[in-house]
Amino acid sequence: MTNWNRHYVRIRISHKMERQDVVEACRSGGLEITASRAEGWARGQNDERRYVPMQEHEFDAFTRGLVDWAREAYRDAD
Repeated sequence: MTNWNRHYVRIRISHKMERQDVVEACRSGGLEITASRAEGWARGQNDERRYVPMQEHEFDAFTRGLVDWAREAYRDAD
């Protein structure tokens, strides 16, 4: 079984994404989430009451929206 959370965390860290950035990327990819859900995905499995396992369709929406989010984020940085 693929650990989508692990891939998500690596991407989030590599792009220095905040919670709201993840919410925007997911929205752009067709998935409405809360900032709390974005944080739940980033928590370790040892934090049982706050850890939220990411599903494949959620990871797919996040990565679909990541392209648009990155274009906008890095354009603003220039």
